[in-house]
Amino acid sequence: MLAGRLLLRFHGEETMRKIFGSICGSLAIVATFIANPPARAGEASSIATTIAEKGLAAAERDLASIEDPTPEDLFALGGVIFLRGIEKTLQTRWQHNAWMNDVPIPVLRLPVPPNPDASPFRADLVTEIFTTLDGDMERSRAALARIPEGSEVGLLVNISDLWFDVNMNGRRDVWEGLGAVAGAATGATSGATQGEPIVRFDSADVAWLSAYTHLLQGISALVRAYDPTEAIAGVMKTRTELAALRGSTPPANALEMQVGRYVDQFTMVRDALHQKPDAVLVGAARLHFLAMIADNRTFWKRVGAETDNDREWIPNDSQKAALGFELPKGAGETWLRVLGDGEAILNGELLIPFWRIDPAGGVNVKKLFDNPPAVDIVAWVQGHGLLPYMERGPVADSESLRAFDQLVSGNTGFYALLFN
Repeated sequence: MLAGRLLLRFHGEETMRKIFGSICGSLAIVATFIANPPARAGEASSIATTIAEKGLAAAERDLASIEDPTPEDLFALGGVIFLRGIEKTLQTRWQHNAWMNDVPIPVLRLPVPPNPDASPFRADLVTEIFTTLDGDMERSRAALARIPEGSEVGLLVNISDLWFDVNMNGRRDVWEGLGAVAGAATGATSGATQGEPIVRFDSADVAWLSAYTHLLQGISALVRAYDPTEAIAGVMKTRTELAALRGSTPPANALEMQVGRYVDQFTMVRDALHQKPDAVLVGAARLHFLAMIADNRTFWKRVGAETDNDREWIPNDSQKAALGFELPKGAGETWLRVLGDGEAILNGELLIPFWRIDPAGGVNVKKLFDNPPAVDIVAWVQGHGLLPYMERGPVADSESLRAFDQLVSGNTGFYALLFN
């Protein structure tokens, strides 16, 4: 996923539109599939039943209390902690009516309903969300690391059992299912389903989940490195003072209603990025992204060695996906080439093209991570803000991503999100 993002900017405007359109379109198919499942067949694991009846927090307590856990127990614990981490972000946002769907950052984009009795929004809320998420991803991966090397894992989960207790009332409301949350985020609509969405997570999926913990920890590290607390506090103070100046006078136009929120969000992001970041956290983010790529390689190696065909989460060329999506033959191998380019960029072996010196050289991303600057968009576009990070050398292109996009018929966004 990260590698894809590093290369997307070189891929052409038309393909960019296809990619981002596919994120909504293709994910909507999966969200619709799991949003309205038929009657349960009673085949999924007991822990999934615990989640269905009591929620993620209860499931985590039950799993953590097992004295001699099996590989399946440990994978379930890692998965529940992962999902519980996402649930906590939703709960915190619901408690404070923190509607952030316009912010292009994972977990902040997921929808939450209005809270009629919300606590006041705090400037440090975003930093708190990602600090907690970082800890949960670390705990999730620690549970996975306890699975003995070479162990066979086979955990059946009915995806429709999974839900987030967003409003913290201890019971599942109709809009709290995983399918409902995904559907609201992608615009999926209700529809008929074929079969029951039961997935058998296996040993390969241990590496897949570990990769996703690294991805979210890397993002969390970057958000905390450019701590937005002061930027948010400044915008909130300005809004309060402007409201006092306006008083009860009716607005002369609808601009405040139409664009005020977007201007505030842009200002928050711009001011947060315009400060010198925490270099340790930025460096940690790079290591997490590299670890994500390493886990992804392990995942595809294990997937490629599988000979069964049993309700697969992500199948190899000889298997079928339990959720019914079609994975083109060679998708894994082609995606690994995309990740290889991303790894080379993160390690400074390939440079990011810069319009004023391309193709002679470009920006060394590793140098940006090693000595991160404040982000000044104007200075970066003109060049002097990035000059210390530029050098001559081989420049990344979009050939691997273009090949992947062609293989998956333009559904790159969906598969990038699925594969991470």
